[in-house]
Amino acid sequence: MRTFICSSLVIAMFAVSTSCNSTSGKKPGATEYSDNSAEAASHIIAYTNLIVDMSNKHNTYLEAVVNNTNKLEDALKHPDNKFGFITINKPFTTPDFPRYDQKVKIDEPVNELSSQDKKFFKDSIAKYQGLFATMKATNNRMHEYITAEDYKDDKGAKGYAIIDTLRNQIAELYSLKSAIVKKVEVVADESEQIILKDSPLKDYIIAMKKDMASIRSFIDLLGSEEKYAGIEAKARAMYDSLEKAQTEHAQINIDNAKKANEDHSFNTFYDDFHKLLLNARKLMRDAAEKGSFETSALESLDSDYDSLVRDYNNFNS
Repeated sequence: MRTFICSSLVIAMFAVSTSCNSTSGKKPGATEYSDNSAEAASHIIAYTNLIVDMSNKHNTYLEAVVNNTNKLEDALKHPDNKFGFITINKPFTTPDFPRYDQKVKIDEPVNELSSQDKKFFKDSIAKYQGLFATMKATNNRMHEYITAEDYKDDKGAKGYAIIDTLRNQIAELYSLKSAIVKKVEVVADESEQIILKDSPLKDYIIAMKKDMASIRSFIDLLGSEEKYAGIEAKARAMYDSLEKAQTEHAQINIDNAKKANEDHSFNTFYDDFHKLLLNARKLMRDAAEKGSFETSALESLDSDYDSLVRDYNNFNS
């Protein structure tokens, strides 16, 4: 099994124009967010969505770094194999280009959060970003070490030290990211229920959100084993399920979406979903022939998935 953990959380950005609604009195099981207005809930979702976007964008990079440490470790053990170091390619992160009118910032939790949750996100995101920057710097040193072929001078000593440092840093990143994601799930779920309650776009949102979660699980499965044969049957079953969902959900009545001028965004989402399926079918065939699902193939599907996230956010913007 590949030594990485991929966050499969998918949360929608419900920054929609919804009239403010509130409830009178707490119901059994109600929380501090239960009486929020739809507007307040949408602000919370807009913020937590930034965290999910960051997490998704970092997944491919983190996976590539982990795979590279494994490759470097193997290459250092077999220094006479000149091709071992050539296959270690430096990954890149997807740059974050916020919209010119974007009011919510990831390092500034919205005021609608409770004081406790606001402090949690403020501290945790700052720590996570610092750790990620430190890890990237370590990864850069690893590639400088490979480029300069310093392993020929120190018999791999510095290389092994860098590998250990990277693995420890990534483990710490995943641990912190897991805690952040769990908090996002709780906070966003409560806000989501408020917004969905009376929304005329509810059916579209639920369908797209469910499909994105299924797609993320599908991609995660494809990257979970070195040998494709071990997961091929399950991957095919998941693919068939995705294909069925795409066909059914693309035919949902779009009258309400038209009224909200979101029919184009909805159709774009399912057109891109179809393109992802075509790409997945080709890549699965290649994996069956080669025996493994290569990192470049996973990155291609991750890119397709990111397009769906953008489509989805456009629908809800």
